[in-house]
Order: sequence, then C-alpha cells, then structure tokens
Amino acid sequence: MKIKFIVPFFILFILFGFLYHELFYAKTNNIESGMIGEALTPFTLRDLNQPNAFFTEHDLTSKVSLLNVWATWCYACEIEVPMLLKIKEQYHIPIYSIDYKDNPADVNAWLKRYGNPYEKIGDDTTGQTAVDLGIYGTPETFVINKKGEILYRHVGVLDQKAWDTVLYPMIKRLA
Repeated sequence: MKIKFIVPFFILFILFGFLYHELFYAKTNNIESGMIGEALTPFTLRDLNQPNAFFTEHDLTSKVSLLNVWATWCYACEIEVPMLLKIKEQYHIPIYSIDYKDNPADVNAWLKRYGNPYEKIGDDTTGQTAVDLGIYGTPETFVINKKGEILYRHVGVLDQKAWDTVLYPMIKRLA
C-alpha cells in the first residue's frame, strides 16, 4: 500500500532534478550549428554604413572577425552594444553585422543613439541571409576564421564573461 504513495513522489523528485539541471547548468548560449567548420553561404547585402557599397561573405576573409546578427527592434541587442564597442575599441577585433528585417532609417537613428561598432552592416531586409545562417533570433554572434569559415556561434547577448572565457581565447589562438 505504501508503494502507491511513494512512487509518485519519487517520480516527482526525479523530474525536479531534471528541471533544476536545465535551469542552472544548461548552456543556452552554445547552440550547436551544422555550419560550424563550414564556409559562409554566399550573400550580397547592401552596406548600411556605405549605401553605394555591398557587404559579402568575401569581406569576412583574410582576418579573424566577428559576425553579429541584430535588429533595432531587439531589446537584447541594445544591451549588447557596450560590449561590442569595447571589443572594437580595446581588442581591435573587426565586427561585421547583418541587420535583420529593419528599416534603414531606424538603423541610422539607432546607431547614432547607441554607437556603431561595425565595419560593415549588411541590410538583410528579407531575412534570407539570417535564415541561411540558421539564426534563431537576435542577437547572435559568430566567430569567423581567416578562410571565412564559421568556428563558433554565440546565441544571445555577448557579455564580458562569454568574451573572456570563450570568444577571446578562441580568437587569440586563431590570430
């Protein structure tokens, strides 16, 4: 008779254990990508920094760089900007970006307000380039090697901890 009462509690404690592990130990910023180790898919986007120029996958070769996918309507992207500016100014790592489904006028106003850490900004108005990269949402940041291959994908806000423990050590090894 007691077994009928003990088994549900035992199952409940096991489920709580799984929930606890997922809440406190899951690495949500490290989502596996099938593109790790692969070259970037070819793309050509209008460069919002220079309206008569284009941003292509070829801009991401010959140097280790970051590719950041963001949008003006993304609250987390606003939080991330100070870190991206710090990376540009203190570490001198080139940061390129793809602006996801935005209005160019909104982008210019946003950059004036928060700052512009980007070498080039690809205008992905249709969202196709982001889809080709497998973007789940904004912001997402990729480490790109000198051959234009994706080496790492960071999902979510890029903060000091992720920079110090993962991205910067990887970039130093590659440089």
